[in-house]
Amino acid sequence: MCCPVPSRVNPLTRHFIERRSRRKLRDDVLDFILEFGDRARASGITHVTVLERDLPATLRDSSLARQARGWIVLLSDEERLVTCYRREDASRFIRRKSKRRMFAERDQRV
Repeated sequence: MCCPVPSRVNPLTRHFIERRSRRKLRDDVLDFILEFGDRARASGITHVTVLERDLPATLRDSSLARQARGWIVLLSDEERLVTCYRREDASRFIRRKSKRRMFAERDQRV
């Protein structure tokens, strides 16, 4: 494991540092995801992923946009970076996850 990189605004958890190293998420790609990614609340945590259709036109075909595709970064309520992972269907996965939670909360209220 390499030495931790000082965080920008978001403090890093030890788990995040280990996962980022193992999964080879580069700092510039992480910064891109945090700056341009869409945030969705699901399962009690904030999921951040880049949706190319929501990027400015000048960035859609960029190398960073391609590298950020499929990454999901999880943030705690305190904006700490918790973990990161890749999925081919990242945006669809998060939508499904948040819908399941919404329906579960609705069923509990009834």
